[in-house]
Amino acid sequence: MILNREFFLQNPMDVAKELLGTYLCCRLKDGSLFRSRICELELYLDSERGCHAFGGKCTARNEAMFLSGGHTYVYLCYGMYNMLNIVLDKEGTAAAVLIRALEHKGCEGPGKLTRFLGITRADNKIDLCNSDKMWIEARDFEPEILSGKRIGIDYAGKDAELLWRFVIKDSKFLSKPI
Repeated sequence: MILNREFFLQNPMDVAKELLGTYLCCRLKDGSLFRSRICELELYLDSERGCHAFGGKCTARNEAMFLSGGHTYVYLCYGMYNMLNIVLDKEGTAAAVLIRALEHKGCEGPGKLTRFLGITRADNKIDLCNSDKMWIEARDFEPEILSGKRIGIDYAGKDAELLWRFVIKDSKFLSKPI
């Protein structure tokens, strides 16, 4: 079952945890379907310094974060890595989760994941609730979830200490252990 808009409009913290164990589905360039379980992600809200929309600031780079939940936000990191995020919450409220890993060899890290799937900034603003290119399917089990600090946001000061990185316990495909 493809997740609907209402799912993505719930409380972002709850949605972040509920996304663990769901399936990211992508139509690859050769037309084949790729489907793999999300096993690691990080939550970002505009109220904290780790977020690209800290303080509600909308820019050309982050404007996708202000769409209604269920859209993609893809940005370029370090000038070389595309990063796939899923927008959460209602339109005008910037919240998203960075997909850090899928349970598939070659998808253990956000840059590796997008390279493997061929995701680029051209995939920014895809409506995951109404697309035949990319969507999210419901999970089929209740995972045990661990939380820890997000990775690579030391610039965020005390907000870097927030335990908003969520992983499926015992997954062998994490970008870094918790």
